[in-house]
Amino acid sequence: MSSCKVKPIIVNLNIGDQLTLISCGHVIVELIKFIAYQRLQIPYTYQWLKQIVNKKKMCEDQDKKDSFQSERHFLTASTALDNLDYILKSILQEMSGSSIPEEVCIALGATPMTCREMYRLILPTLCHKPQCHSPHIASDQKIQRNVFRTMVTSESLSQVFFDSIPPTNMHIFIRKKSLNNQDTLNSDCFEPTTGCRIPRKTKVVVMNFQTDNQENVSCCNEFEIFGESGNVDNLKPRREIDFEEFEEIESTDTMKWYQSTYVMKGFKDCVVNGASVTNSWNDS
Repeated sequence: MSSCKVKPIIVNLNIGDQLTLISCGHVIVELIKFIAYQRLQIPYTYQWLKQIVNKKKMCEDQDKKDSFQSERHFLTASTALDNLDYILKSILQEMSGSSIPEEVCIALGATPMTCREMYRLILPTLCHKPQCHSPHIASDQKIQRNVFRTMVTSESLSQVFFDSIPPTNMHIFIRKKSLNNQDTLNSDCFEPTTGCRIPRKTKVVVMNFQTDNQENVSCCNEFEIFGESGNVDNLKPRREIDFEEFEEIESTDTMKWYQSTYVMKGFKDCVVNGASVTNSWNDS
């Protein structure tokens, strides 16, 4: 197998032993929101855009008529956010199930086979159960603060973010272990896919959540690992990254890839007479 023309960028987050299933889902969701904004797929932060879109929706029944540009932009923004919200909700469902994903993949491009950038989030093989009270567990805010601090201080990642890309499609994949050759999905958002070859010029960023810690970090006697009980012997060190494994997305008998049936279409802000049309939504 030939090597990738563009070598993947590896960012080791090393927070796996601090995560519960819930906090792991939350940080993945916030990362997807961050990437959407950072890579200019949405013109404002998710929180701000969600706020003004909801405000506009609440005023839709009023007699006030907006301009054609405003109404068209509202349709674009609200559709994109609705699709993104459904994807994020589905990822949280997958994280709360008996078989959590091993990887979440974000591909930016017209199609996955022509994507310009790809972000591959390697999840911990093991997370604390919700009722665990281990002192190693960190709060959602602390975890997210550590994750984003690592990202913004990464020199290699800043080089990727330095070059902007135009709005395009955001495709989401998850990779899960196949139990007895059966699908283990918890939501209706994802469907099985055979996968695809990643273009040689695609910029691939690998964010590794797995930990170096091999000690027992749980206050519980048992962990739940993909729905099965285990002990400290199941806790593996962070695996070494093999660059070749990120050349493609391919399902096997033991590992299945699933693609979101929803796609978020990126969009630019709509400016009329030097001002964003979203100003009128916020003033409604």
